[in-house]
Amino acid sequence: MNGQISPIVVGLKTVTLLLGGLITYFAAKAASKTGSRSLTYLAVGFGTVTFGSLLAGVADQLFGFSVGTALLFETAVTAAGFAVIAYSLYASDRAASLDR
Repeated sequence: MNGQISPIVVGLKTVTLLLGGLITYFAAKAASKTGSRSLTYLAVGFGTVTFGSLLAGVADQLFGFSVGTALLFETAVTAAGFAVIAYSLYASDRAASLDR
């Protein structure tokens, strides 16, 4: 274990992973049911954010990466995930405006 991590931080990270996984699951299920490309991007975006959080924790705790390196990685993956989420909202809005 790399340093001491507060049990509160571990608990909050666990809640984040569970909720992120749940959101990803429901978005993917909705995308599959409706065939919506924007919902697919939404699921990919939330999955990216959630998986990035998991990987950063694994890198820090199991592989001994510095906290700064793990935080940098997590922040970069989170930004990429949010970019995909933003695109999913843009794609949805754009498709709706083209139908009018």
